Amino acid sequence: MKRSQALDVVRGIAVILVLIWHYMPRTSATPEFLITSTRLFWSGVDLFFVLSGFLIAGVLLQNVNSKNYFSAFYIRRAARIVPVYVVVFFMLVAVIYLAPKLGADYLTKTVSEHLPLWSYLTFTQNFLYAASDRMNDPWIDVTWSLAVEEQFYIFLSLLVRNLSKKKLLISASALIVMAPVLRFYATNGMVAYVLPFHRADALMFGVLLALAWQNEKGKEFLYKHASLFRWSCFFLFLVIVYLTYQAPRIWDISFILALFYCNFIVLVLIRNGDTSRFDPFKSRILEWFGLRSYGIYLLHKPILILIPFALAWFLHNDLSTWTDIVISTIVLFVVSEVSYRLLEKPIMSWGHRFKYEQIPADNWEGNRLDPTVMTKNS
Repeated sequence: MKRSQALDVVRGIAVILVLIWHYMPRTSATPEFLITSTRLFWSGVDLFFVLSGFLIAGVLLQNVNSKNYFSAFYIRRAARIVPVYVVVFFMLVAVIYLAPKLGADYLTKTVSEHLPLWSYLTFTQNFLYAASDRMNDPWIDVTWSLAVEEQFYIFLSLLVRNLSKKKLLISASALIVMAPVLRFYATNGMVAYVLPFHRADALMFGVLLALAWQNEKGKEFLYKHASLFRWSCFFLFLVIVYLTYQAPRIWDISFILALFYCNFIVLVLIRNGDTSRFDPFKSRILEWFGLRSYGIYLLHKPILILIPFALAWFLHNDLSTWTDIVISTIVLFVVSEVSYRLLEKPIMSWGHRFKYEQIPADNWEGNRLDPTVMTKNS
């Protein structure tokens, strides 16, 4: 799928929401209206989920008739996901083993209840968080969402490869309906928040949108009913504003948020190419955040731990919370830029060398490859 500046801007919005959620100090010194108005900013992850569902499903649907469908997809995704993830993982390992030896009690405390290291390497940490009903490893706890997405990649790649588009539509719709039910009956809040089928509605809304966007009639429907999506987005936004001040639980609000973000992405798609002078979805600043969103997402919590510690150690004095946050934010942006240019972008470019090898469409029925073709081409 061709890169879209507008969707990079959406990524930027999502990571800014998450960044504010984790960096905003919730203390008596912070104005109450700031704490209240940002209460649902954790849902930036939900926006990531809907966008990821749309983009990944789009890639899979476009290349479903590829001979190397699975290998090309997984190699390209690994080239995007693994490099920064490995860096953060080894930062965690270094702190686990070095902090006690150096007498860094504060850092030692931050890793005192980490999960087994194998869970991070197998992208199964979300299941252990659900089982314990808590997250106590701030260096790497945001990776629960990566675990959900990795599990989603495997599941969706199998669905797209083996189901017709009609059956894929039915399956995605069923999962959307199922997710709120699972959250309602979840044994604890963490189960509702971090397990893949409990969060399937956000991801599968993206899949439905991809199915519509890659179908001429579906795309025509989206454009023709633009006003419906605008009003729906406006109404859902008002509901979310109201619920923000009600402090809702995850299972009360997630479906509404996923539906809102899906409507939001529809509006972004159908306005893409707008030539108006003021267009926030052409913002270079938000695009910058979007292109570096993965590094920002994985690195923002480790940096918020390290920078205040390093400043206190160097200055022999604790700075104010807001000073720590401002300095941490500046360092985060610099490190994310370096990570994107020197680590992420080169490895992504390497991953894109693995091209999808297309097989003539007349050898397919629905989304399924004629098995004799694989024999002929193997």
